[in-house]
Amino acid sequence: MKENKLNEKALMQLDGFGIREEDVLSVCPIDLSFDGEYILGYVFFTKKVIGICEKKTPDEYVHYFRGTKNQKTSEDEDGDFSIVLLDIDKVSNLRLETSIGSVTLLSDYEGKSKKIAALTNLYLEQMNLFIRHFENIKNGNDIDFGLNVKEEEDEEELYCPICKTMYPDPAKKVCPKCTNKRTIFGRVLKYFFKYKISIFILALTYITSAVISIAWPYLNGKVLFDHVLKKDNKFLAKYGLKGEYTLALLVVTLMLIGCRLISEISNMVQMAVMAKISTATVRDIKTDVFNSMSKLSLNFFTSKQTGGLMTRVSSDSLTVTMLFIDCIPSIIVQGLTIIVTFVVMYRLNWKMALITCILLPLLVFMTIKLRPGLWSLSGKRHRAEKSVSSRANDNLVGARVVKSFGQEDAEIERFIKPNENLKDAEINIVKLRNRFTILYNMVQEISSIWVWMLGVFFVLKTNEIELGVLITFVGYVGQLNGPMNFFSRVFRMWSESINAAQRLFEIIDSIPDIREGANAISLDNPRGEIELSDVTFGYSVTKPVLKNINLKVKEGEMLGIVGRSGAGKSTLVNLISRLYDVEKGSIKIDGVDVKKLALKDLRKNVAMVSQDTYIFMGSVAKNIAYGNEDASMEDIIRAAKLASAHDFISKMPDGYDTIIGASGKSLSGGEKQRISIARAILANPKILILDEATASVDTQTEKAIQNSLKILTKGRTTLSIAHRLSTLRDADRLIVIDDGCIVEEGTHDELYSNEDGIFYKLSELQNKSLANVEL
Repeated sequence: MKENKLNEKALMQLDGFGIREEDVLSVCPIDLSFDGEYILGYVFFTKKVIGICEKKTPDEYVHYFRGTKNQKTSEDEDGDFSIVLLDIDKVSNLRLETSIGSVTLLSDYEGKSKKIAALTNLYLEQMNLFIRHFENIKNGNDIDFGLNVKEEEDEEELYCPICKTMYPDPAKKVCPKCTNKRTIFGRVLKYFFKYKISIFILALTYITSAVISIAWPYLNGKVLFDHVLKKDNKFLAKYGLKGEYTLALLVVTLMLIGCRLISEISNMVQMAVMAKISTATVRDIKTDVFNSMSKLSLNFFTSKQTGGLMTRVSSDSLTVTMLFIDCIPSIIVQGLTIIVTFVVMYRLNWKMALITCILLPLLVFMTIKLRPGLWSLSGKRHRAEKSVSSRANDNLVGARVVKSFGQEDAEIERFIKPNENLKDAEINIVKLRNRFTILYNMVQEISSIWVWMLGVFFVLKTNEIELGVLITFVGYVGQLNGPMNFFSRVFRMWSESINAAQRLFEIIDSIPDIREGANAISLDNPRGEIELSDVTFGYSVTKPVLKNINLKVKEGEMLGIVGRSGAGKSTLVNLISRLYDVEKGSIKIDGVDVKKLALKDLRKNVAMVSQDTYIFMGSVAKNIAYGNEDASMEDIIRAAKLASAHDFISKMPDGYDTIIGASGKSLSGGEKQRISIARAILANPKILILDEATASVDTQTEKAIQNSLKILTKGRTTLSIAHRLSTLRDADRLIVIDDGCIVEEGTHDELYSNEDGIFYKLSELQNKSLANVEL
């Protein structure tokens, strides 16, 4: 976090004006002049003045933007600040005027608009904090520095504390450069340790395969050629087969057949157990990711693309299991195979063994050098894959819009670039992977050639090696091809899997913005009274949507909420149902802050019918009973009748058992809206929120729904948002929201009688529009 305090040079100069450090109440850095040049400066205020300190940047000064460096460079102390002081009593309406990449701080000074300072967006959040502090002082309140501790902490936590690089996703606070890959590996390993018996069986099959792979070349080479075919009676005597050459040959043949048979059985068991573990593990990982996503706040989903999330849930979980099913057990087995093979080869002939493994240090060195590149390229490929998935998902979901505007060719063009990027990412990974493969193959071929050349030389020119030993060595070298080829792929599998696991754990470790308190209060017998006290909220810190809202809704009252588009109506009801948390102030239901209520009770007693309805894939009855799965068919039909949905449902091919597609694509807008209303009716909430509930229905259907809502709202607290003001005539009270504030309040007739009010103007505009439509 950049410290909000004046530097020593500025404090020394201000001392000449009688301003000491303890007099300064709030400070914000500024970095632009009104001419658009970079400067060094501050804006601050005391109880008496607002001050602006500015000076030009030194020639060698480097201006760092967010994401490139976290630490502030030392400022040149030789130059003096130019200081301007304004009487704080003459300053009012401190505000920001935003431009592209920069912001101007304005105020009303002696009744005229005045520019105070200019800054880049680097200090925008701090300037908003400064303005809040100023407003508190002007209103006679304390600054309350604790009010925005979260914003200050968030600013500090935008950067990795180790490498000072900005987090790719500040909400996750995970730095790809500093991620502890061993920790990720250990966490994923826990998923597999849940199946200990299966892992034990799998380990036995791998050990069996390893033993067979070691025994086969020895039986096929040393034993067969140097002892049985050579008629080595001394060796055969050890096993009671002296002179029994045919029987010895038969025994060796049976042993070789047995090795193959055991190897095949072991492979079959291995594949069956591996399939069981892999599918179960994928299921467990997907379940944990989905559970974590379900608990995350709405803000998480509004900031993510569906295609990217689907890639994580489906593709990344499979990639993770690839490492632990195909890779980790094989690393153990293949590694042991290589070690034991070299031990046997060394015991047979240490010179030949040394020749065979002389290139291994080069192999290890090249592996260490190439591994970081695979990690980076795996991340790039995932991002490219996510872009392709997101583009395809947007196109499929928005197919109606694409075709309506004839943008098929344009969408194809837009798909080309991310698809091309994915192709390039795949090619780069293949190129790097080929370096591994070529290197390992080269070592294999050179080792094979050396073994043959030197082995034949030793057999023909010396007595140091026998033919059977040479054939055994050749068998072992050929057998090492499998493990060596495996290790040429293992680092690619490692990089891809740990990369995927990191992305999955980002979701699993995400902390929801909306969390239930440790000692959550149950809402057993709700009355439905709502109270908002000094509520301020914005989806971003720099743009408050609601400002100092004070509102009380009585038990059983129907409150109509009116205002222009973007005024904050939907935001207000979202806060009441706690889809978001307020930044300042409190919202209480029956006198209890919603943050202290158990989320299950809150969701049960606050139901919303939104203008954006969603119909799930399934039967009509299941969709209506979504909020009350224990409802009987009679209850479902009753709710549908109250919502005027029973008639069109009865005309469907299978009535209430008719399967409707995701998002209700087989239904009209009005039909989807009525099913959504029936869903809310069946939930039987104490507080009902209608957010443009009749926006998608015709006038006749609207009247039927309004009659049903009259019955439904009895005994319930109802908040109804409507652009069609005529639908709010029966409301007990109306409020008008404009620019995030409640500007008018009263009954329908009271507000309409005020010809200078916003409600009256909106009503007149609608009446004129309806008159034009009738004409």
